[in-house]
Amino acid sequence: MEKTEIKCHLCNGKAELRHETLSLCKGKITIKDSPYYKCRKCGEEFSTSEQMQELSGQINTRFAFSRPLIKAGRSLAITIPKDIIDCYNLTKGKNIRLVPESSKKIELILE
Repeated sequence: MEKTEIKCHLCNGKAELRHETLSLCKGKITIKDSPYYKCRKCGEEFSTSEQMQELSGQINTRFAFSRPLIKAGRSLAITIPKDIIDCYNLTKGKNIRLVPESSKKIELILE
């Protein structure tokens, strides 16, 4: 259970637990009641590492997609859903860098 109040990391004032709805990718991704803290003294808004891990987990599980590899000439390719294309303003010819992180994970970086 999250604490309703914690100490502000900037001014040592009291920060109270709040919740808000996050809207990402022009409203295509919505996460309701996302927790964060707001300091009563200095107004700083921040999240704990646990809150950020929970949010990251929600995004990774609820908004992930799976696509099969397809043949494109002598290469393999994947298709990207329209919502992702719109969210990241992807266009034909835009460069994407693939960075291997492990034998089962590749990071995709938009250039």
